[in-house]
Amino acid sequence: RPVDPSSAAALRRAAVVWFRNDLRVHDNECLNSANDECVSVLPVYCFDPRDYGKSSSGFDKTGPFRAQFLIESVSELRKNLQARGSNLVVRVGKPEAVLVELAKKIGADAVYAHREVSHDEVKAEGKIETAMKEEGVEVKYFWGSTLYHLDDLPFKIEDLPSNYGAFKDKVQKLEIRKTIAALDQLKS
Repeated sequence: RPVDPSSAAALRRAAVVWFRNDLRVHDNECLNSANDECVSVLPVYCFDPRDYGKSSSGFDKTGPFRAQFLIESVSELRKNLQARGSNLVVRVGKPEAVLVELAKKIGADAVYAHREVSHDEVKAEGKIETAMKEEGVEVKYFWGSTLYHLDDLPFKIEDLPSNYGAFKDKVQKLEIRKTIAALDQLKS
C-alpha cells in the first residue's frame, strides 16, 4: 500500500466497526478512523448470549434494567447512524463468529473496535483476534473508556498508583483530550 493516506489506493476496501460499550457517534475515534481509512464501513452491534443468563454465583449477568437500557441505546445508535447515511447491523451471537461472517461477506480488510478492560471482554478480544487472523483481517483497537487517554498518562499502566490521592497528584495537571466531533456523513 502507498504511504500517502490521501491516495485513494491507500484506503482499505471495507471495515467492520464493532460497537461494544461506547454506543455514540460523537467523540468516537474508532468510527471516525474507520470512516477516514476505508472505502466502506459496516457498523455492527452483537448481543452476545454469554452476557445474559446467570453468573456462576447465581446473579443475573445483565439485569432487566440494563438489558432495556442496552436495547434503547442500540436503537438510538441506529437512528444516529441512519441520520448520517449509514445503518447498524444488529445480531445475536458470539462476536467471534458473527464478525467473521460479516467480514467475509463484505470483504473487510479490518475490524475497528474500542478496547475494553473487563476479564470477559478481554477474552472476547483474544477470540476475535484469533478468528480474524485466520481470515487475514486486521483488528484495530482504540481507547475511549476513560477521561484520561492511556497514551497521555505520565506513568506506565503497570505503575498505576494504588490510591486515588496518588493518582490525582500525577494527573491533575494533564490536559484532557478534546472531544471528536461526530461526522455529518458516514460511508456505508
